[in-house]
Amino acid sequence: LVGGIRPGQGGAVLAAGPTSEALQARVAEDPFVVHDIVTAEIIEIEPDLTDPRLSFLAA
Repeated sequence: LVGGIRPGQGGAVLAAGPTSEALQARVAEDPFVVHDIVTAEIIEIEPDLTDPRLSFLAA
């Protein structure tokens, strides 16, 4: 899932699967991060309730 944060405050990426370290490494390689165009902040969430189609996120 990728989308914008409204009103015009950047974007968001929802990632499931990689370890925290792997995700941090991937984000650090993003060209927008490398060239200081954006600053990335990783926020870990623990989903409690999901739509059945997204139940894998609550595993």
